[in-house]
Amino acid sequence: MRKNVSLARLIESNKENLNNNQMFIDLIEEKVHRKQVEMRKRQITFHGKRRMK
Repeated sequence: MRKNVSLARLIESNKENLNNNQMFIDLIEEKVHRKQVEMRKRQITFHGKRRMK
């Protein structure tokens, strides 16, 4: 019976870890997306200024 309890705890712990990992991945993807948008805006601004010269 003891093995079943620790196996159940291990499974639950793994589920929590997976959930935490997914939240971390989502956060990183959001930051990457924001950075990509920022870089695109800079590139557009940069190209816009070059054309005006």
